[in-house]
Amino acid sequence: MSPFASLCKKASDVLERLCLIGAGVLLVVNLADVMLGVFGRFYRPPMWTMDLAKITLVWMVMLAAAPALKRGEHMAIEIIVNKLPENMRWLVIWLRRIVFVCVLGAMIILGFQYAYKLRMLTIMTLGIKKAIPLLAIPVGMSLMLLEYTLGQFIPPGAPENENLEGGTS
Repeated sequence: MSPFASLCKKASDVLERLCLIGAGVLLVVNLADVMLGVFGRFYRPPMWTMDLAKITLVWMVMLAAAPALKRGEHMAIEIIVNKLPENMRWLVIWLRRIVFVCVLGAMIILGFQYAYKLRMLTIMTLGIKKAIPLLAIPVGMSLMLLEYTLGQFIPPGAPENENLEGGTS
């Protein structure tokens, strides 16, 4: 493996680890919050538990999306692509890559624009700006794009390299 590919692999592994740690922390916060809301119903439930649960769930899913992409755990339908002749398969794979990057790019741009538009609104129960939960989408998509880009420079036979084809082989 070339030095650049090795650097990309290390960066990809670090990104995966950081995303999974962040998602794990949010899972613990989410579970504690939901438990507080459930047991609080017997006395006097805090008003903010539902909003915090929604926000931590969205952020947790978006942080875990990049590692799922690296591991090839996103859904893909390959049966038609695998039956194509080699030259057509190559064309479809490249077309799929282009569409995938364009969709991620659009989600990043539109997500940041939407969060910016709603930046002045406040979630009253938590006292935080509405942009904070909305930023989960563009941040998660940016992490996926970064993970996908790094994966394109890691050779397929590299040790512990998971498929970064968006769930395809």
